[in-house]
Amino acid sequence: MHTRWKILPFMNGRFKMILHIMDQLPNAFFNVEVHELEEVFSGPSLVRLKGKVNPPLFVATLLHGNETTGILALQKLLKQYVDKELPRSLTLFIGNVEAAKFHQRKMPDQPDYNRIWSGPDSSHETLQEHVLAEKVMTTVSREGIFATIDIHNTSGWNPHHACVNVLNKENINLGGLFAQNLVYFTRPRGVLAKAFAEIGPAVTIEAGLPGDLFGVEHVVSFISRCLDLSSIPESVDNISELNLYHSVARLKVPGNSRVGFDRECNSTDFCFMSDLDALNFSELPENAVIGWRGNPNLKLSVKDESGREVGESFIYYEKEEIRLKRPVVPSMFTTDVQIVHQDCLGYFMERYALTGN
Repeated sequence: MHTRWKILPFMNGRFKMILHIMDQLPNAFFNVEVHELEEVFSGPSLVRLKGKVNPPLFVATLLHGNETTGILALQKLLKQYVDKELPRSLTLFIGNVEAAKFHQRKMPDQPDYNRIWSGPDSSHETLQEHVLAEKVMTTVSREGIFATIDIHNTSGWNPHHACVNVLNKENINLGGLFAQNLVYFTRPRGVLAKAFAEIGPAVTIEAGLPGDLFGVEHVVSFISRCLDLSSIPESVDNISELNLYHSVARLKVPGNSRVGFDRECNSTDFCFMSDLDALNFSELPENAVIGWRGNPNLKLSVKDESGREVGESFIYYEKEEIRLKRPVVPSMFTTDVQIVHQDCLGYFMERYALTGN
């Protein structure tokens, strides 16, 4: 039976937002292209699928409309259960189908769907997306949650990795089932996994570039494994092989700056290597060049987890070159100019030691 629940009227002159709640997947879901999902789900949707045991595994996907791996993986996995019962109940949140229609991370008049889960900060008004997120959390948590998985792609090359927002054994062990690289971060605020970590184990998984078939298979395997778990493992078999990083700084360009990705780029304020993302998860030494500055009046913004500007601790400018003041491990460096302006250039990380506890 399909049910729909209207949660919000018109707000601020924008479209009426409706959270759709369904008890089964529409048949059309299994064959539709990701950019056609709005024909199946006319807005953000919860799908509650019954399995042999409870509480449900909660899986979120398409918080960013151009990140397709989660949908492709769910289509492939759930085809296997059209005529048989899931080993565990599964609740899905299908996010920004409107942005998916246009192959965009988000629409120009929308907030980022992975920044709405802790409500507005003190300087911003409450948006209908914040209320949507609160309704999703209330509805999902009412039945209890076995674990939360938020599926994402990266806009530049990165090894597959899991992100945790609370450092505890359950989150580390859950993330370690997906990848040997784990990233701990507390900013940016408002991410889904951080909000759900207050309820139970929660991870964000980063499954490489959109459209990569290995990423789809990896996510299918991971979710299938999680559905078969009776509990989150007490330990990880390969803990000595796990790499835990702490994301300590976020790099942004000035909003009105011109950015290019070729050493020979002309008429840009900032220029970076065309394969900048190849540096992700590699150890960069002190004094390494990460880019060039064409406009000496502009600087990169480098902010720590508390939002403080810490650029002088991480980078310096030598003539046109942008150099590192200290060794770092970059992540999420992207060469997509739109993502650079909508979100960020990337992050700096430091290694954390993992113990058996």
